[in-house]
Amino acid sequence: MKALGQIFDFILNAFAVVSGVILVTMMLATVVKIGMRLFLNHGILGIDQISGVMMVYMTFLGAAWVLRNDGHVTVDIVTGALAEGPRRVVLIIGSLIGAFACLLVAYFSAQTVAISLARGVMVAAELEIPRAVNLVVIPLGSFLLGIEFIRRAMRFYRGDVVASELPRMEA
Repeated sequence: MKALGQIFDFILNAFAVVSGVILVTMMLATVVKIGMRLFLNHGILGIDQISGVMMVYMTFLGAAWVLRNDGHVTVDIVTGALAEGPRRVVLIIGSLIGAFACLLVAYFSAQTVAISLARGVMVAAELEIPRAVNLVVIPLGSFLLGIEFIRRAMRFYRGDVVASELPRMEA
């Protein structure tokens, strides 16, 4: 089981790196597009569309890694007021609800991708690409996020993470 966890962590780390590369690529493409419009009076066809797809990929590939590192925004007004025991229970239940929601999204979005592929649905925009290209990362990222929510619930249950020791970022 530990080896499986290490493999999963490796996948999350790899996707986090891919997300970072996507972010830098998107930024550079936007700068090049702006420079070309400024100096050459024309941009690059499809950069905005590709950047939109990149944002979706970056979000879904990096979300589980962010959760593993407790980097998601949380409203802890209720959990902060609870004693350690009840706080753990609330965090376990919240993690299981998050897992259920993510796995549900993964299931239905995988069906949507399969339907889009079967029907050959294309995105009508500057660049005509299969709709499944835009969507395929949603079931993948949602599945990984769901699994990470389950792992998080297990960490809280085992007491590997003390709820009061979670990193807090104050504004």
